[in-house]
Amino acid sequence: MVNRISHYSKFFLVQILISLPLAASADVLEEPKLSSEFYAKLSVSVVKILAPAGGKLYAGSGVVVGKEEVLTNCHVVRRSQRITVMKGALRYPVESQKVDIFKDLCLLKAPGLILPAVELRDPSELRVGNYAYFYGYPGGADAFFTEGRVSGLHPYEDSLVIKTTAGFSSGGSGGGLFDSGGRLIGITTFFSAGHSGSYYALPSDWLHNLRKRNAEEVDRISGLTLWEKDLAEQPVFLQFSQYMEDGNVQAALKLTSKWIKKEPKNFDSWLSYGKVLHRIGRNEEAKRALEKALSYNPLDANALFTMANVLALVGDGANLKKVRDALELVDPQGVAEGKCNMAC
Repeated sequence: MVNRISHYSKFFLVQILISLPLAASADVLEEPKLSSEFYAKLSVSVVKILAPAGGKLYAGSGVVVGKEEVLTNCHVVRRSQRITVMKGALRYPVESQKVDIFKDLCLLKAPGLILPAVELRDPSELRVGNYAYFYGYPGGADAFFTEGRVSGLHPYEDSLVIKTTAGFSSGGSGGGLFDSGGRLIGITTFFSAGHSGSYYALPSDWLHNLRKRNAEEVDRISGLTLWEKDLAEQPVFLQFSQYMEDGNVQAALKLTSKWIKKEPKNFDSWLSYGKVLHRIGRNEEAKRALEKALSYNPLDANALFTMANVLALVGDGANLKKVRDALELVDPQGVAEGKCNMAC
């Protein structure tokens, strides 16, 4: 057992060291240029959504992704039989919609809408620490902009659900989460109400499969989204987050023990398992779990940060220095450590 652990430790550290030159060129180290052109690029392609139903006016946000195409959350429009896209004084009635209620994405067709479409960025290119910017219409009133970072990446349904420190509130659903180049990385969708204050965006590349669906007439949409279902039916990363938020460590341990068996090549499963083992003081086991996580994602700042904490407790000074050096390069402003609350 000792030899296997030693060999594996060397393996994951080699993976980190090989990957370090790539980190130096990533946009996590870029100083964003928030010029008037940058703001204009975001604002011109983000729209307000109005969806009246039952004597109430529901409002949210949407992003122009193609000619006469607006991407938004289904929970923004699902009650309505008459949806309108607004930009300033301009109004565009929605003719049809393509719906994926579970993924909470709806693609609206608004004839006559010729606003410029955003450029998409593949979420697989992102790392914890990357700059992220929210633009939308929280409260259904004026447009709002917040600056933050990518604080977590969760593999799910062939993409990555994005956790961010770029905050938004009700009405911001359906808005855009953009990178420092103004490319769309996600649709801002839901946030946790607990102490963690986590904000989540659904990945931009889910649009591709949504486009393949048949268009439906505008009508009420039934069903629950992935984040509205009973906890046991939600994605595992959300279940884990809720258990840890509630302090239900035994439930988190049981969940992640099953998760690593079901998804043994998912770095997030091993990271979560390592986190809960660390939480209950089983640090040698946590170290092995985090080595596994880093073998699949050597530059994940959350895994590196947790590993640094574990190595400090088990007295592995040599490896601790290497991990801290890697962490300083990939996450110099301490996003994984929680130092970046909103902008940083």
